[in-house]
Amino acid sequence: MPQLLHPSFLRLGRRSAAILLLFAAIGLLVTGLARPADASDPYVAGGDATRVSRLTDARAASIADRAAADEHVLGSVAVARRTVDRIVDRRVHRTFDEVTGLDPRGRPVEVLRYDVGGRLIAASRLGWPGAVGRPLDGSANAIRAADHLARSVGIVPHGRPVAEGRGVNGWNVRWDRVVAGIPVPGDGVRVQLWADGTFHGLAVSEHGLAAAPGATLASGRAEAAATTLLDRWIPAKHRSEARISSSSLAWVAPNDTFEPARPDAPAEIRRLAWVVTVRSTGTLAASLRGLEIWIDAGDGSLLGGDVLR
Repeated sequence: MPQLLHPSFLRLGRRSAAILLLFAAIGLLVTGLARPADASDPYVAGGDATRVSRLTDARAASIADRAAADEHVLGSVAVARRTVDRIVDRRVHRTFDEVTGLDPRGRPVEVLRYDVGGRLIAASRLGWPGAVGRPLDGSANAIRAADHLARSVGIVPHGRPVAEGRGVNGWNVRWDRVVAGIPVPGDGVRVQLWADGTFHGLAVSEHGLAAAPGATLASGRAEAAATTLLDRWIPAKHRSEARISSSSLAWVAPNDTFEPARPDAPAEIRRLAWVVTVRSTGTLAASLRGLEIWIDAGDGSLLGGDVLR
């Protein structure tokens, strides 16, 4: 699927770039819930993906107070002062407010993000903890700790939790979003804990969904549509080396992977699609591991996809 970090993030400066890298590393990049960015100013590849402006008004003071309260609930850190920035991420169509907690030496130690309605949508503690207690014993305890932390700041996880142990790096616990039995890739609640169960990071992502089609295309018709595209895209001498391995329904963000004329940023609203997975063999596999082809589950049109290298 389209990469979440665009090279233009480097224009934000070293502090903001480091924060983005941290959010990416722990799977806590926020791509939903915040207010949609201005649709009249679409993102164009090579341009500035993110715009940042410092807030100093009454709203900034209110958000900083809210951040202080949330920091206390999640576990206190030594914060001497806070800055508040309004961030417009044009690539993911989001606008949110970011609070950065600074230590007495002016170094960032914590970042919290709020949608324009004041709801916490992401938080991350920067750096390593000064001391780590007794490690959590097993995934069940990690899930309980993550669920408690999320609920303590007003985030209610739904669905089946999955906990992944990362040794000394702690635990990643996630609740993937599923609507009517169909996954919404990238959406859900994610909490990262240190090994002893203390807070490291969290994020919530929830995109809008288009209306489901009145009748859902059969998987065979979606695979037939994908086969027609493969016949067009792959040279005849290698065509037999690309075969459909599976197809499943998912809510996806239409993109420009196979149609460059489309907008450079993935669409804000997710649409129901058949995700047709193609695997490569032979000489083709040396340069192309496979493809994901997204076929609209209603009309059979191409919505986008991903190139697996």
